[in-house]
Amino acid sequence: MILDANNYTSQSSLTVAAVPTAPGTDLTISWNGIMKDLLCHPAQSIDNVAFLKIGNMSQSDVEKKLAFGQLVSTEVTTYREFHTANATADAGAPVTSTMLSKLSFGTALDPATDYVAAASTQYLLLFTHGTTLGVGAQSMIFIQPTAGETNTMVNAPDACSTSVLDFSATLSSVPVAIPIKGPWKLDWSKITKDNFGNPLDFSQTTLDTVEVGFYEGKTPADLQAHFLDVEIDATSISTFAVPLGQKYVDLAGPEADGGGAFPGFGATDGTWAAAVLCSKCSVPAPVVFAILQPQ
Repeated sequence: MILDANNYTSQSSLTVAAVPTAPGTDLTISWNGIMKDLLCHPAQSIDNVAFLKIGNMSQSDVEKKLAFGQLVSTEVTTYREFHTANATADAGAPVTSTMLSKLSFGTALDPATDYVAAASTQYLLLFTHGTTLGVGAQSMIFIQPTAGETNTMVNAPDACSTSVLDFSATLSSVPVAIPIKGPWKLDWSKITKDNFGNPLDFSQTTLDTVEVGFYEGKTPADLQAHFLDVEIDATSISTFAVPLGQKYVDLAGPEADGGGAFPGFGATDGTWAAAVLCSKCSVPAPVVFAILQPQ
């Protein structure tokens, strides 16, 4: 049983660049400069470019909501998108730019009416891997329609080189005991708060993936210091899909990725940890992350 006392806590903030542009004008948008994502890992393919018009907020307000995954659809007054798979480039090369007017969602974006200066209105471009709304962000930038400005070019920033994301984790000092010989059932049904300390509503936050990793030669302090790399730093990692509505997983069951059976907790020269994630949430950080103590 994983309890609140076993779960980690985290702090997150975003600092998103802003570029002034000519208002009411069809802008050229390029993302060929995105080399690394917000976690400073190699960027994945850019599959979607999204335009969000957000009313009654400052840029700081938008950054705070995005950092904690709290920007809701009702706060976005206009949404348009561009799926890169629907476009073609010369010689089959990946598409790395488009025009603002090419973005649509039911209807096409009209820069003359959809992109104009307005008090307390923010315009955000979001570059994502995958096409699920708000999920898989690789980079982002505010665009600002500014009177007298003639710039019509927007270059998406490399999220790592511009330090968009600041994220820190504090792991619990209370590990979860799990029997070496089994059973290996991990249950998080009694968790009441997410990693940011907000009330956790399982009807709103769907936890659908569990990862169990072993880190040879590493301590919990090592994991905490390099938390954004916990997936790539694992010596071995097993992934399990969680059926809708279920709040536990049996590690003796099949892995989600078709891998072999879970090898068990025989390794002792390192640290075991379990992460419970929401694959459809805008914040990719685990909602639950606990150190496991096989015994």
